[in-house]
Amino acid sequence: MLKHYLKLRQNNLLSYRLLVYIVLCSTLLAILSTAIQLFWDYRKDLGDIERGLQSIEASYLDSLASSLWKLDKDQIGIQLDGIMKLQDIGYASITEIVADSEEAIFFRGDTDAEMPIQRQFELYYRDTLVGRLKVGATLDNVYLRLIEKFFIILGSQTIKTFLVSICILLVVHYLVITHLTSLARYTRRIGLDNLDEEISLESSLLRRGGEDSLDQLAETLNQMRVNIRRQLQAKKRAQQQLEQLNEELEQRVKYRTATLKHTNDRLTEALDELTQTKDRLVESEKMAALGELVSGIAQEIERPLSQGMSLSEQVINRLDEPRQIDNASAMSLCKQVDQVHDQLGKISELMKAFRLIAVDPAKLTPQRVKLTELFSQLEHQVAERLLRHHVRIEVDCDDSLELISYPDSLRQIFNQLISNSLQHGFGPEHGRNDALISIQASHHSDGVEISYRDNGIGIPEQVLPRVFEPFVASRGERGGSGLGTHVVYRLVTGLLQGKIDCHNRRGEGVEFQIKVPLRPHTPDPHQDDDDLW
Repeated sequence: MLKHYLKLRQNNLLSYRLLVYIVLCSTLLAILSTAIQLFWDYRKDLGDIERGLQSIEASYLDSLASSLWKLDKDQIGIQLDGIMKLQDIGYASITEIVADSEEAIFFRGDTDAEMPIQRQFELYYRDTLVGRLKVGATLDNVYLRLIEKFFIILGSQTIKTFLVSICILLVVHYLVITHLTSLARYTRRIGLDNLDEEISLESSLLRRGGEDSLDQLAETLNQMRVNIRRQLQAKKRAQQQLEQLNEELEQRVKYRTATLKHTNDRLTEALDELTQTKDRLVESEKMAALGELVSGIAQEIERPLSQGMSLSEQVINRLDEPRQIDNASAMSLCKQVDQVHDQLGKISELMKAFRLIAVDPAKLTPQRVKLTELFSQLEHQVAERLLRHHVRIEVDCDDSLELISYPDSLRQIFNQLISNSLQHGFGPEHGRNDALISIQASHHSDGVEISYRDNGIGIPEQVLPRVFEPFVASRGERGGSGLGTHVVYRLVTGLLQGKIDCHNRRGEGVEFQIKVPLRPHTPDPHQDDDDLW
C-alpha cells in the first residue's frame, strides 16, 4: 500500500504539491477567519456583561437602598437573586454602613472565586450612605462558549476546505495536469528519428472556448520540432559540403606540400651555396687581413732592418780601410753601432707587441687582483721614467676594490698607456711643468670602471677615428711602432672581455674609459678563436 502511494505520488507530484498548497492556504484562511469570529464573539460577550452591570446601576440601586434602610431582608434577597440571574454574574454582596463601619449582611454566589470583572455601587437613601453593593462577573461561561464555537467553526471550515481543495484539484488535474503529462511524455519520446510526429491536446468539456496557454505550448513544441528538423537538414547539407571541401583541401594540401618540398629543397641548395660562399668570403677576408697585417709587419720590420744593415755595412767598410782608425773615426763607429742597437731594439719591441696581440686566453689563469696594490707596483716600475720626463701620477682607487682578472695584462695595458703619454703627450716641445697622469677606479654596475687621463697635447684629429687600429700612430713624429693602442684595445676587449673608449681634447690631453667585468668568462680551450688576429 505504501509503495503504491509513493509511486502514485511520484507520478503525480504536481497534483500532490497543488493539493498540499491548497490545503495549507485554506487551513491558514480558516484559522484566521475562526480567530476573527471568536474575537468578535468575545468582545460581544464582554459587551453583554457590561450592559448587565449598567442595568444593575439603573434598576436596582434605589430599591436596594430603600430595602436596606428599612431592613427588609426578604426584598433584598429577592433583588440579589434577580442580579444573580443576569448574564455571567458570579457573586453579589451588600454591606451595611453603620457609624462609619461596614458589615456584610447579604451575599449571593461564591465570594472567594476570582472574578475578572468587578463593580462596586454605593447605596444612598435620601442622601444618606447606607451601604455598598459589590458585583463580580466571571468569564468561565464566555470561554466555554468560545471553545464550542471554535470547534464548530473549525469543523465546518475544515470540511469546506477539503471539499474546495478536492474540487480545485480535480479541475486543475483535468485542465492542466493531464495535458502537462501528455506534453512531458511527448518530449521524452521525441528524437531525431521521429521529428515528423506532431503533438495535439485532447479537447474536453472544461477546455472549450478557444486556445489557452497549454495549446500555445503544444504549438510552440510543434514549431520547435519543425525548426529542429529544418536545421538538421541544413546541417546535413553543410556536413556534405564540408566533407567535399575537406577532400578538395586535402588535395590542395598534398599539392602545396609537394610544391613546398620542392621549394624547400631548392632553398636548402641555395642556403648551402650561400654558406659555402660565406665561408669563402670569410676565408678571403681573413687572408686579406692576414696579408695586410703581414705587409704592415714586414714594412715595420724592414725599415729598422734596412737601416741596421746599412749602418753595419758602413761600419764594415770603415773597418776594412787600410789606414789606422783615429779617435774621430772611433767615435763615428760607436755612434753607428748605437744606431744599429736602437734599430734592433725597435725590432725587439715589435716582436713583443706581436706576441701581445696573439695572446691565447686559454693558456692564462685568472687571479684575484687588488687594484690599489697593482697601481702601487705600476708607480714603482715607471717612477724613473716619470722623473726623467718631469711627470706626476695620481691614483684614486678604493682599497677594497678587487676583481678576478689577469694582473700581467692589466700592468701591460697601463704601462703602454703611460708610455704613449710620455712619448706622444709629453714630448720635448710640450714644455710645461704641470704634466700629470691621473688614474681613477670605481665600482661599475656589473664590474669596474677605470679612467686614465693625461694633460698632454692629445691625439691629432686625423688619427683619432683610427686610434685603435694597428700601425696608425704617427710614425714620423715619435718613431713609434703604431701598435701600442691596438695592443691595449686587444687586451681590454679580448682577454679582459671589457670595453674601452677614447675621448680626445687636443691641446688639453686625452682620456681612456675602460670598463671590465669583475670576473671574465673563461673561454673553452677546445673552441677555435678566430678573432686573435
